[in-house]
Amino acid sequence: MPLENPSEKDANRRSMTSPWARRVLVFVGLGPVYSALITWSVVALISGGHADVYGIPIVYLFSLIVCAITAPVDGLLSYVTPIRLRAPLTAVVGAAVAVGVIFFLVAQLGNKGPLPLGLLMTSLIVGAAATSMSSLLSHNHSAAQP
Repeated sequence: MPLENPSEKDANRRSMTSPWARRVLVFVGLGPVYSALITWSVVALISGGHADVYGIPIVYLFSLIVCAITAPVDGLLSYVTPIRLRAPLTAVVGAAVAVGVIFFLVAQLGNKGPLPLGLLMTSLIVGAAATSMSSLLSHNHSAAQP
């Protein structure tokens, strides 16, 4: 009985998930969790080791909304752009979506005044970080690039 070549064995094996399913799992599962943990870590680092955990669910839900809206854009970009361009483009789209979500939520609450710049910058950074990280994690590194 001849032994199989490992490269032939890997070539014949199918992936357990499709690229679309992997993208959805990463954007809805890992991206918001990582962004919440990174935000909490940065706040703890800035404050000198003390950070309240009450903001983690808010950051998680906010980045879940932003990642769910941005995932189809990353899926479309995956057909035409390489990963070195797709991740920054997805981050820009994620930042724009995050600011749009903040404006929408504030408008629904009935606030007519100007928004604090700190709120806009924080949402911009969280949205960009969550979506770019999700784009990098959902990329199929074993497939050939266009």
